[in-house]
Amino acid sequence: MNRAACLLLLLAPAAALAQDDPRAEQQFANYAFAHELGSGVYGAGGQLLQIYRLPFSWHYRETDAAAPGVTLLLPVTLGFLDFSPMGLLQQHLPGGIDSLSFVPGIALEFVRGDWRVQPFAKVGVELADHSDIGGTLYSLGVQNEFRRALADGWQLHFRDDLLYSGVNYRGSLPTDTFVRWRNAFEAARSPGRRDGRAHETETGFFAVLDWYIDPPTGPVTGVDITAVQFEIGMMIGARPPLKWGRLTLPRVGLSYRFAGDVSAWRLALGAPF
Repeated sequence: MNRAACLLLLLAPAAALAQDDPRAEQQFANYAFAHELGSGVYGAGGQLLQIYRLPFSWHYRETDAAAPGVTLLLPVTLGFLDFSPMGLLQQHLPGGIDSLSFVPGIALEFVRGDWRVQPFAKVGVELADHSDIGGTLYSLGVQNEFRRALADGWQLHFRDDLLYSGVNYRGSLPTDTFVRWRNAFEAARSPGRRDGRAHETETGFFAVLDWYIDPPTGPVTGVDITAVQFEIGMMIGARPPLKWGRLTLPRVGLSYRFAGDVSAWRLALGAPF
């Protein structure tokens, strides 16, 4: 087990709080879709699988007048069965990763003024220590965004997107898909004083309204997700974003998702939506 990955778990007290709730097994989506739906606690064969999503990306080419921008999407998820990061002082680090997914893809970016349209496609695999779980994951979608930077340091971000995502399992589990229409808003601000530093702290809040036109059913838990969900939270990061080589390091945030009987706290890494 990579100890550096375990350090990321220390950033997720919210996910551990959700694990103490007996309803945590009835999460708002099948965990195979965590590469799209984010970090959280998911049900897996009667056990709790705590998943952390790392939304890495690489901007291969910036948008210009001659050609669209190109971004390589490199999301990774790590899953751990019945593991609570709040108990690290009393427990050993997990002996291995129980679930791993890598769903690379490509996004094109078309910009006109403050507006950006980004169609994308991704395909990858889910691996798990369960004989009937794991398979091929894929997503297609388009994002429409509006960004505006204000003179006082605030940056506003509006977005709506349409996403189609599916999973083809190995073994006897049925294929599952979902369609989601999302409308979201984020406002972030930095103090505007770097004091000789290359980066400054950025804080903000966000809100998300999701409508699942064709909600997925978790074939392991047998629980349907709520068709309409609302989420509100806060983020912290750096401006400009921190990078490791050409990889953009994710921001960190905490939010609460209102989804009926499966409402839960969520750890947000990278973009909040």
